[in-house]
Amino acid sequence: MSDRVVRLTKMEDLDEAVGSSSDRPVFIYKHSSVCPVSARAADHYRDFADADSSSPPPLFTQVLVIENRDLSNEIESRLEIRHESPQLLLLRDGKVDWHASHFSISTDNIKRALEG
Repeated sequence: MSDRVVRLTKMEDLDEAVGSSSDRPVFIYKHSSVCPVSARAADHYRDFADADSSSPPPLFTQVLVIENRDLSNEIESRLEIRHESPQLLLLRDGKVDWHASHFSISTDNIKRALEG
């Protein structure tokens, strides 16, 4: 995992991430540790996080959906986006501004979403 990607493991972590989306963009990446498509998407996500130089810098987070099922379910419920994995959500002001899953998670798509 990239040094710029913070792992969310508790509900309090999610609360803080959603709260900080009023000050800067927040990415939540939902990752399955047993899925090869997730591994590919994670590579794109980490590469983007490592290369990004946006100002203000986004908060890059990750949730392991199998290991943190309750947290993953809470994200689906709270943000009203049906769960998929891999899945990437971009939050602004506490709401999902953009989301993608599976092969739609690419560095180009992430960049466009952040600029949009």
